[in-house]
Amino acid sequence: MKNPTTRIFLWVTIGYLLVTAYFTIWTYREQCQQSEQSSLFRLEGIANAVALQINGDMHHRLTTDKQIKDAILFNAQDTNYGIIHHTLRQNFEANRLNSPVYTMVFDTSKQHFEFIVTSADTPYYRHTYNTFPQLLKTSFTEGGVLPMYKDEFDTWLTAFAPIRDMHGRTVAIVMVDEHFDTFILQAKQQSVENLKWALLIIFPIIIILMFGLRRLLFREVKLKNQLQESYNVNMNITAELAKTNDKLTNLDTVRKEMIANISHDLRTPLTNLSGYLETLSIRGQAHNTIDNERFLTIARKEAQRLKKMIDDLFQLTHLENNQAVLNVEAFPIGELLYDVFTKYETLCSGKNIKITSNLTENTPWVVADLKLIDRVLQNLMDNAIRYNVPFEGKSYGEINLCVEQKEQHLIIKISNTSETIPPSVLEHLFDRYFRTVSNIEGSTGLGLAIVKKIIELHSTDIHVISENQITTFTFYLPITRP
Repeated sequence: MKNPTTRIFLWVTIGYLLVTAYFTIWTYREQCQQSEQSSLFRLEGIANAVALQINGDMHHRLTTDKQIKDAILFNAQDTNYGIIHHTLRQNFEANRLNSPVYTMVFDTSKQHFEFIVTSADTPYYRHTYNTFPQLLKTSFTEGGVLPMYKDEFDTWLTAFAPIRDMHGRTVAIVMVDEHFDTFILQAKQQSVENLKWALLIIFPIIIILMFGLRRLLFREVKLKNQLQESYNVNMNITAELAKTNDKLTNLDTVRKEMIANISHDLRTPLTNLSGYLETLSIRGQAHNTIDNERFLTIARKEAQRLKKMIDDLFQLTHLENNQAVLNVEAFPIGELLYDVFTKYETLCSGKNIKITSNLTENTPWVVADLKLIDRVLQNLMDNAIRYNVPFEGKSYGEINLCVEQKEQHLIIKISNTSETIPPSVLEHLFDRYFRTVSNIEGSTGLGLAIVKKIIELHSTDIHVISENQITTFTFYLPITRP
């Protein structure tokens, strides 16, 4: 119904139907009114003619002699009744009326009319007529017509004329009726017939209009669909452009931050390395062997630090650009975990950190890239050592390496004692260059970001929680049989 042409077509059809219905009703009413007027005119003429044919004195003698109801039971019972009945019967047949002609008198004492003589085969002498129209009572001495009315018997059109005696007094009236229900039925039938013809006319018009508008409607719908499709495409393009613009904005922001961070992180080791090498080059002879050795050691550490930073940055960039190809294989992760544990056990012993694990020989095999998982474990262990803080009241920190089997996955947890990290900081731990402590020794700010990317490449996930001075990193790998 949203189509304008369809709405116009619908309203035109409804308008035509309403106009047809209006004229059908109007025609029906006009037919009833015209027929009523012509019928009353005809009935009035018949009533006046019959009244002139009836002897008023004879009629008066009949009503005077026979004052009891049903005193006349058959037409030939009384001479006066028989003569008047014959007159009424002749007029009834001559005018082809559909209702008997009869005479009536008005009983002033009882204030009602009584039937006297009728053209019917069976008399109904002195039967009362109680539901007469008021106009009949007020005008019976002069005569007149009664437009369509309803009484105890049916619906009628009636004309009445006075029957007068030799002195001109009204002694009775002649009533000529027409049964109007038949005409009403015929008028209704005619109206229905007219309505049918109107509908038969409108249907071809509607069909012609439909065929005429069909092509226009089809083109309009097609154009509307094309416009909607174009609109949807434009909206999708706009949305994609907005997303692309956001990505570019974010990338530009990240690029600026990355350049700033790289510049800052590379400047420090390069400055230190250049300074000590320059010192050795210019004043090498002025220093003793112990100082020279110390300068060389510091220069080597700064070079290693610079190399590690560049290696981490290269690997993270490689992972983020989806250039890393997983070498997935089944391997005994228990051996890898044991090697990592042994390596860091030695490191922890010199840093006053106690390291524990629940490793056993029954640790199942997993499916993953061994080298990348080794990098994950080492980065997490480095992070655990770097940010390790002893429990309050203890002189040493703790690290725990724990494995658990749950259904078809091996869950690996690395926990360390630390300061409790607030939730607002936890959600940024895996961001590049993010550190909970600024300028901490040995940190490039890329280790956890590399861990996150490697775990995502394995279609798993890593979680971190920090509570009660313990920070725990958890990730899982699929188990397989050797």
